[in-house]
Amino acid sequence: MAKDYYKTLGVEKTASPEEIKKAFRQLARKWHPDANPDNKSEAERRFKEISEAYEVLSDENKRKVYDQTGQVNFGSNGSEGFRWQDFSHFSDFSDIFDDIFRNFNSGGSFRSGFGGRDTRQLDLSLSLSISMAESYRGAKKEIRYKRTVECSNCHGKGFEGNDVRTCPTCNGTGQERVVQQSGIFRMMNMITCRTCTGRGYIGSTKCHVCHGSGKKSEVETRTIDIPAGISDNTQFVMRGLGDDENGQTGDLYILVNVRNEVGYTRSNFDLITNKEIGFPEAALGADATVDIFGEELKFKIPAGTQPGEAIRIRNMGFPHTRGTGRGDLLIRIKVVIPKKLNSTQKELVEKLSEELSSKRSWFGK
Repeated sequence: MAKDYYKTLGVEKTASPEEIKKAFRQLARKWHPDANPDNKSEAERRFKEISEAYEVLSDENKRKVYDQTGQVNFGSNGSEGFRWQDFSHFSDFSDIFDDIFRNFNSGGSFRSGFGGRDTRQLDLSLSLSISMAESYRGAKKEIRYKRTVECSNCHGKGFEGNDVRTCPTCNGTGQERVVQQSGIFRMMNMITCRTCTGRGYIGSTKCHVCHGSGKKSEVETRTIDIPAGISDNTQFVMRGLGDDENGQTGDLYILVNVRNEVGYTRSNFDLITNKEIGFPEAALGADATVDIFGEELKFKIPAGTQPGEAIRIRNMGFPHTRGTGRGDLLIRIKVVIPKKLNSTQKELVEKLSEELSSKRSWFGK
């Protein structure tokens, strides 16, 4: 049965070369086997079919023969079917292969800078310790760290003088494209140029400042804003503050550790603290204050408050780092019993005990 190459590519018989090429590129991106890891056998079949159709319809002579006879013979003896050795148009969609393999090799999470190169090797990281009070209110913190930047004398080229020229191997990109063909697979990988070691330039005289490395180390000092509500073991990223190399810059990752503070506990966005009171305040109720990281907060103790009970004050906890609102403040009540009583105090407590026992009200009856 004759093959309908026009139907395979989804174009009309009157389609122009540009329309045929566009249709093929779209289908090649869709059906490349490495873009379909869960359906590879079907993708291999479809990819070969559209490649065969494009090989015929993109060639003026082969297309003319196909339109006249309904078939085209491949191979040196004129009788063999389509083989991958017969496909001659890989250059028409090499950029598609670049995209497919770049995303495939990086698990779909490729990060790129200028020219599509991975900049993760230029990333830096540091740890920053803050107090719980700084986490509660937010803070400005100064950080100092070492980073690599391009040499100011040779501007990262590694060479100086009049004999600095563009690398003939990579044409200044700093990268080489290595292509491997195996069956239907055409593997394209970008590697660091072996002639200029990724700089894009070559020369005769090494820079006397950086000794040919094209870079130098410097201490960076920055003041950063710590958002209120940030929790322990939180990492955030500052774009473009990592190492700088060959015109590309990595990111700076900062891991924030929040120190524990005596008397305070965090639960999600709630702040928990303790308040010691005497039996009279617990029984009768009272106005009280509690220290919140150096600031005095007034609150009321309800009459009949029980030991260990928590008084909740709305919207006085940690701010939400995303969105609006904040957690609550929980004040746990600890009723302090005096270890020693004088004679008058002892007499009063005994009378109270007798009164409560007689009315069985001590146990709320």
